[in-house]
Amino acid sequence: MKRYIALLAAAAFSLQAGIQPVEAKMSDKDKAAAAAAAIAILGIAALAHNKHHYEEGYEPGDGEETAEFERGYRDGVHGYPYWEQNRTRGYAAGYQAGDQERENSMAHRRQPVDSRAPPMAYQGCARIVAQNFAISPNQVHFTKARSPGKHEWLIEAAVGRQYMTCKMRDSGELIDLTGGRL
Repeated sequence: MKRYIALLAAAAFSLQAGIQPVEAKMSDKDKAAAAAAAIAILGIAALAHNKHHYEEGYEPGDGEETAEFERGYRDGVHGYPYWEQNRTRGYAAGYQAGDQERENSMAHRRQPVDSRAPPMAYQGCARIVAQNFAISPNQVHFTKARSPGKHEWLIEAAVGRQYMTCKMRDSGELIDLTGGRL
């Protein structure tokens, strides 16, 4: 039923749009304001995306260095070979960060099956780490897990170059959370 309503609404809209021409005019001032707003949004998104990937003490100095960092990060995270013709500091730092992110995202595949925590423990750890870094739980990577006691797990989680260790119960209940590696 919902599908038919959606189809009827789409048909009515397309008929109405066909009858009345749509016209929008923007002044140069409006265009400049819209472009400035788009650039600001993209800049904020780029800074928010990379804040966990920068190494301690490093931050790109300008837009060009940020672009080189992004290019290097993309090459590293996708496993492309290091581009030898680009000898900028931004590209090198980005490639190193991307390579580390790739390693973290694939670390769970190298763990022996018997040392993997239950899914509920991973989910609980991902939620709490994501809250601490203000990111999506999908951006949290698990690098190690071990069981110090019955029904307890120590899980190392990575976000960019930063690590947290969760002590979790099998049920996904948080026992303790510490910064750093396992």
